[in-house]
Amino acid sequence: MTTAWPSYLLLFLVFVLFCIGLDTVKVRWQIAQEFENQEYLKVSQNKLTEINIQLKTEHHHLNSPARIERHAKEALGMVEVVQNIYVTYEK
Repeated sequence: MTTAWPSYLLLFLVFVLFCIGLDTVKVRWQIAQEFENQEYLKVSQNKLTEINIQLKTEHHHLNSPARIERHAKEALGMVEVVQNIYVTYEK
């Protein structure tokens, strides 16, 4: 019985090494997944930045003074006052 303990120790060490190897594979897989998620988030952020720029451009275009003035002239029939007209009332 005294000669069996080195073989049990060796078997135990192989088991520990196997567990460490499985853990290493799991950690590497998780790291690869995190890098993939990070790349996906970067692509999504770039798309959202482009959409944000387009929306800001559209907002500035829709609220520009020239567009509002053109709408007032065309749709509302307003005209620009070219000269001042003074009306004097007699007493």
